[in-house]
Amino acid sequence: MKKILFYMVVLFAVVAEAGYIKESVAAHKKGEHKKVASIYQKACDDGKSSACYNLGVLYMGSKGIKKDPEKSIKYYKKACDGNFSSACYNLAMIYQAGAIAKKDIQNAIKLYQKACESNDGSACNNLGMIYANGIDIKKDQKKAVSYFKKSCNSFDNVGCSNLAYKYQHGEGVPKSYKQAYTLYKKSCGGGLAMACSNLGYLYEHGLGIKKSDKKASEHYKRACDGSYARACNNLAILYVNNKGVKKDLKKAQELFDKSCKLGLKTGCENSKLLKGDKS
Repeated sequence: MKKILFYMVVLFAVVAEAGYIKESVAAHKKGEHKKVASIYQKACDDGKSSACYNLGVLYMGSKGIKKDPEKSIKYYKKACDGNFSSACYNLAMIYQAGAIAKKDIQNAIKLYQKACESNDGSACNNLGMIYANGIDIKKDQKKAVSYFKKSCNSFDNVGCSNLAYKYQHGEGVPKSYKQAYTLYKKSCGGGLAMACSNLGYLYEHGLGIKKSDKKASEHYKRACDGSYARACNNLAILYVNNKGVKKDLKKAQELFDKSCKLGLKTGCENSKLLKGDKS
C-alpha cells in the first residue's frame, strides 16, 4: 500500500505562478540539464521552497545530473522547513526506508505528520500504515483509523481503501460492511484496483450490499484489468463455477495464469489444478 514517491515525482508540477518555472521548463526541453539545476539553485537561494524541492528531486536521480543523495536530503530539508509538504513526505520516506540515510522512524513520523497537517493525503495514509502494522512502534488501530480518515478526506484513494478495510474487519472502529462498501466504492471510482476487487468480494458474499455474482464479476474484471492479482484469481473462480459469468474454463485458465504471473501463489496453485481437471 505504500507509495514510493521520489522516483515518481512529476518534476515541474509545482507552484505554477513561480517565475523561474517557465525558464526551467524551456531549459529542460532543450536538454540543458545543468542549466535547469542552476535555475533551481538560484530560486532556492532566493527562498523559493518549490525550487529547493525540485533540486531534491534532481539530485535523487535525473538525466544529466549526477546522483547525490546527500544533496537531495539537504534540499528536501530546506523545502520542508519552508512548509513544502511534498518535500516533507519525500524526506519521511527516506528516513522510513533507511536505504540512503540512517533509518529513523520517529523522524519519519514527525515529517509525515507535518505533511499530513498540510492535507497531504499520502502522508496521512503512510502514518496510518505505520500505526496499523506497528512499523517499529506499538500498533495503534485507533490512531491508524484517524489517519486513514484524514487521508480519505484529503482525496487519497489508498487511504479510503485502507479505511474501508478497517470497517470491514472491525479494527479500530466497529465493524460495518455498509461503511466499508461506501468507502471501497469511492476508492474504486477513483481508479484503485485493490478497492474494486474488495468491492467485488462484498458483492460476491452479500456483505453490506445485496449479493450479486454479476456485479462481483464486473468489479473483479475491473480490478484484474488493473493488474490486481487476487481479482484475476477470484474472477477465474466465477468462470469455473458459472457464477455471474457463463462457465468458461479456457477463460478461467487465462485468468489463473495471469494471477500467477502477477505473483499470487494461490493463482499458480489454481492454474495447476485446472490444467489437471478440464471436466
